[in-house]
Parts: sequence; structure tokens; C-alpha cells
Amino acid sequence: MANLQLKCPCCGGSLEFDQKSQNVVCPYCDSHFTNEDLKAYTDELASDKQEETAWDESRVQAYTNEEMKGMKIYSCDSCGGEIIVEETTTSTKCPYCGNNLLVSKQLSGDLKPNYVIPFKNDKETVKANLKKFFKKKPLLPGSFSKDNVIEEIKSLYVPFWIFDADVHGKVRFKGEKYRSWSDSEYDYEETEYYSIIRGGDIAFDRVPVDGSSKMDDKLMESIEPYDFQEAQEFNVTYLAGFAADRYDVDKSVTFNRATQRFREGTIQAFQKDIHGYSNVTVQDSNIQLSNTNASYALYPVWILNTKWKDKPFRFAVNGQTGKVAGNLPISVGKAILFYFLFFLASAGVTFGLVYLITSEWLMGLLIGGIVGIIVALIIILIMRKANKNVKFQYGASNYVRDGSLSIDYRKSIYLYNKIRKTKRVKSENK
Repeated sequence: MANLQLKCPCCGGSLEFDQKSQNVVCPYCDSHFTNEDLKAYTDELASDKQEETAWDESRVQAYTNEEMKGMKIYSCDSCGGEIIVEETTTSTKCPYCGNNLLVSKQLSGDLKPNYVIPFKNDKETVKANLKKFFKKKPLLPGSFSKDNVIEEIKSLYVPFWIFDADVHGKVRFKGEKYRSWSDSEYDYEETEYYSIIRGGDIAFDRVPVDGSSKMDDKLMESIEPYDFQEAQEFNVTYLAGFAADRYDVDKSVTFNRATQRFREGTIQAFQKDIHGYSNVTVQDSNIQLSNTNASYALYPVWILNTKWKDKPFRFAVNGQTGKVAGNLPISVGKAILFYFLFFLASAGVTFGLVYLITSEWLMGLLIGGIVGIIVALIIILIMRKANKNVKFQYGASNYVRDGSLSIDYRKSIYLYNKIRKTKRVKSENK
């Protein structure tokens, strides 16, 4: 008969029963568990259901023959990009590489978008929004705003799959409670570890996933959200004067990304319900999706290709809201200058406080230096983040259906604790 192998909730190592303490122990991280606490934890794991996902695509339809007569496809021999335009369009340039496009073929067998959000911002407004985007960026090189040249501005309807789903989920977190105390000889630090479970329901509407392989997915998610209340049922007349990128991403890829965003959004919402812990991290999650729907939509995007010091920069602007996304360069000189300014300020304040309390200038210098390094580094990282705003969206908090969040399962299981004891250093005032 094979031995049952239990995994440590802390490090994942195999647990063993300790005859002396009559507890279950981990030989890898030295964690100790009572039989009762470990049973509660393993029973909770066993209650999880297997995840299943199926998407309803019944809303998605193909173009009619009459609709296809009014449109054609332009293709790029250089990068392979394909865009859909009105039949009356005579020539255009590729929005990705700038080369001239050639008429490829008449539209045939393509999926028809269910919805379209029309453009609201014109070219001049987009330029103004880009200039505003450059402001209040302390680490931006001084010459960038002045010498950055816009080489090309393109308006493009980008294809998105948009997803709805009701989510029933259970998320397991690892929680820590920290406390410290001292006696005449030692300083003590104790950390208690818990398995925290939250379960319930939440629903998401119109979560978008980029359907164009030519578009940077992170760039597209960085200009979210779109206001779907302004969406219209698709009609080919919305393409008058505009081009639409052709959907070319495999459905399974968009389905997986949508499920990931639903999962992350559920985790994010459930974690806000947890209080009273020093630190909380996600361990695992289980979600069940129902009432799923997948639709196809065209969203308006402006693409701006610029150049500064012979280096290309690309920005995307939400054609509905005007939100700008794009990574900006960082001035090393400014970063160093700001770092030392913040270091001196925080280190000086900390030194003064420590010296005022202890009258020990050496301790003040040491603690002040450490605090100064940490504070200055944190501030510089925050300032750097302002210049690097292109990133995947975490979850789907902008698309939670109003009133849909309901957490009806809350459980906290104590796992183990660790105590750190250090000898106190007695100071002698002279």
C-alpha cells in the first residue's frame, strides 16, 4: 500500500509525522502543524470543484453578401498586415509599418462585428492629449517634449472580442499576522500563518481582449477602459473615412486571456474583503463560469509614431476617451539628482529623530542612511513607473457588473507560527 504524501502549505515539501511532538512537521522549512489544523486545511482543498469553461458564441455572425460588396481588404507585402476599408478607398498606407498597401481581395467569409464604438477625438485633439501626457513626468528628458517629432498619426478600428460571464469562485490566500515584544534580554518577533478562504459570486460585462496580432496587447489594454454605453450596433457606414484592422488572433488565445482577467478580477475583489492581517498573498483560486457570452466589436484607436534622437516611440490613444499610453525615456541625470535629494532629505529627518530619542549620533547615521536609501529608491521607482505606463491590466475591475459582488463564504484556518529571538544589545550612555 502506498504511503499518503501530504504537501506543506508553506513550501510544498512532503510532510512527516513527528512521534515526539505528535504533530505533523515539514523537514524542509521546519513548520509544525497540529492534526486538527492540517485536517481543516486538507478538507478545504478537497472541496474544490474542477474548473470548466465554455463560451457562448451565438451572437457572432458573418457578413452578409450585400455587406461584403461594400468593402475590400488591403494587405501589406512588408509586414503582412491586413485592413478592411470601404470599396471606394483607392489607396492607403499600412498603419503598422507605413508601406503602401495593395488591394488583396474582396471581403469573404469574415466575421461581422456585433458592435462599434465610433471615434470621438479628432487628430488635433489627439496631438494635444499627447502633449499633456508628457507633462508632470519629472524623469522625462528636458528635450523630449520639444524635439520629439510626430512622424505619423493613424486612426484605426481595432478588433476586440468582448466577454460576459457570471463567476462563482473560491480563492485561497496566505495570511500573516506579525507582532513583536521584548524582555530584559531578548527581542521577539512572531509571525502567525493562516489559510484564508473567500468564496462567492461576481459578474463581469464587456471585458475586452485584443483580436489583432499586429497590435501590442499591453498597449491596447493600457488605454482601457472604453465606455460601452456609447457602443452602436455595427454598420458598414462607420468605416467611412476609417480603416478597420482584420481579426486574426486564434479564439482560444482570447478565451484564455478573458478567463485570466475574470480570475484576476475575482481575486482582486475577494481580497478587499480580508482585514486584520499584516500581509496577504494569493495561493490558488478556483472559478466556475456561467452565462458566458462572446461578442465581436471594433474599438477606435489612434496610433502615433514619433521619433526622438533617431529612436522610434509609439503611442496609442483611446479614440473615445482620449487616454494616452506609451513608454517614455528616462533621464539618468535627473534620476540620480532626484535620488540624492530624496536620500538627503529622508536620511536627515531620520537622523534627527533617532538622535533626539537616543542621543546616539552613530546609530542616527546608520538608521538614517538605511531609511534614506529605501525611501529614495521607492520614490524613484514610483517616478519611473509614471514614464512606463504600458502594461497588462490586472483583472477587470472596470467591468464588474453593478451589485453583482456577493461573498458568502469566509474561513480562516490557523496553520503554524514562527518566533525569532535575538539577543538585546544594551547601549551605554557616556
